[in-house]
Amino acid sequence: MRIGLLEQEVAFSDPQRTPRSLYEGATPLAELGLIAPRDLDRPVGVLSVGQRRRLALALLVARTPHVLLLDETHQPPVADAGRGLEDALRAAPGAVVAASHDRWLRRGWDGPELALHAS
Repeated sequence: MRIGLLEQEVAFSDPQRTPRSLYEGATPLAELGLIAPRDLDRPVGVLSVGQRRRLALALLVARTPHVLLLDETHQPPVADAGRGLEDALRAAPGAVVAASHDRWLRRGWDGPELALHAS
């Protein structure tokens, strides 16, 4: 079973690599809406925290995990992706488990849902 985890802090081992060189998915990276076409050939080391986090999400979706775990997707770097995040989650081939307080994400999600609430 493949499990993908999008952590709050994203680091790439080689900051000189570009999003295009890291991504090997069937869907062109720019079409996912998570990375702007102008950033595809910039080194990941110069990308913003949000851009790196969105790239990490695209890489996870491309590797087709059975379970995709998202840690606090409401944080601004991922939330700024807008529709790109929602579309990427819909493209995820397996189950998506999101720890989030983001009302926008919950309101816009139309797939199956199991909500856990602390008492």
